[in-house]
Amino acid sequence: MYFVPFNEKLWRRMSILVYYNQKHDVMIKTLMYHKVEDFDKWKEAFDDLRPIRIKAGEMDYSVGTIHGQPNTAYVINGWKTMKDYEAFVGSSVLADAMKRAGVLEKPHTFVMDEVEMVTK
Repeated sequence: MYFVPFNEKLWRRMSILVYYNQKHDVMIKTLMYHKVEDFDKWKEAFDDLRPIRIKAGEMDYSVGTIHGQPNTAYVINGWKTMKDYEAFVGSSVLADAMKRAGVLEKPHTFVMDEVEMVTK
């Protein structure tokens, strides 16, 4: 796993983006990762929750494993609002699914305000 060291300039820029979010309509992006017993078993449970995540306000997602750690799953989600995200992650449906999926630890979570996304 790769971590970027603390950068004060980047932190200030992120603070500006939080202020920007208060003034403009931006998407909430979340990054979660956690260890799982078996990635394929976890992925099946993740896929089963897709209709529930859509109903909860999920706009998009990306999923995979941490490089060199095949049993550490990550998910990057886009949510309509922070309220939608908070309601979903606090739901008993998600807690039950994580138990069935073989999640071994509490997820590590980052919440981000996406201002722009560019794809080639």
